[in-house]
Amino acid sequence: MILTLMTALTALTALTLANTYPRAMEIVEIDKANDIAICVDAVGMEWEFTEPEDLEVGDLVICTMYDNGTTETIVDDIIVDVVWSGYYIEDGDFYGVSER
Repeated sequence: MILTLMTALTALTALTLANTYPRAMEIVEIDKANDIAICVDAVGMEWEFTEPEDLEVGDLVICTMYDNGTTETIVDDIIVDVVWSGYYIEDGDFYGVSER
């Protein structure tokens, strides 16, 4: 029973990982009243996620995206995980991407 469950979980994890990809974004707005962060990726698409704890406008994040099983379109993809990536440094000062 345990082996079967572990095999099923391994197969599910492999399928799920096959449908995910990383996407770098900058946080451009935080709606504190609704606990939502709004991000923009390198091509200008806006995304949002909930519970942006300890994140600020200008932070760079790497989002793990799930493609919803539709590899031909990106508009139905969802953010499944967010990891803070940082700022860039120039002449000893920290900047968000929009401050270049």
